[in-house]
Amino acid sequence: MTTVRRLLSRKVSIGAMLEFGLWCGLLHVVIGLVLTFLHYDSVTRLGAQLQTMLPAGGELAAFGVHTLLWPLVLLASAVCPT
Repeated sequence: MTTVRRLLSRKVSIGAMLEFGLWCGLLHVVIGLVLTFLHYDSVTRLGAQLQTMLPAGGELAAFGVHTLLWPLVLLASAVCPT
């Protein structure tokens, strides 16, 4: 308990918190890009579905959605394998 209290009592600057958030965001996007390129078939299926709503940018929207929401895509593929 004292270790947790000691960690929580440390002063951290706003700049350090922003830097930590940016590094986490960069890691999230890199993992998303890798998974997007590995699961190209699901991106094309999503792009085909988005073509009805976004005729000019369905593929680009599918790429962005799959890259940024990769945890949900992995969860959905585990729950619904088809």
